[in-house]
Amino acid sequence: MSRLNQLIRGFNQLAAAIPPQGYVLQGSVVKRYLHRTVRGVSTPYGPYYLWTRKIDNKTVTQALTAEQAQVIQAAIRRNYQLEQRLARLRQLSEQIIRAITPSVTKRNRGYSPS
Repeated sequence: MSRLNQLIRGFNQLAAAIPPQGYVLQGSVVKRYLHRTVRGVSTPYGPYYLWTRKIDNKTVTQALTAEQAQVIQAAIRRNYQLEQRLARLRQLSEQIIRAITPSVTKRNRGYSPS
């Protein structure tokens, strides 16, 4: 029974820590530089920031300012942490449910391999 109590305590502690400390977004932010050659001299331009994510199974890209890129990267990081916590909650939930409910007994197929 102590194992079950330990699982339940872990679940409750993790559930209490679920609320994110800010906004959450999905996607990724990339920083790009463009190089243009003018009269044989390559000149770098940028950096340019892009936010890419999926909306309705389509990839959507949006140009960002440096400030927007920082804020959105932080929101993406919080989303990742939240997803990690939710995955752990799901895992603990399955273990607790298996521990507190009777399971289906395996049936003997009654044959022996030859």
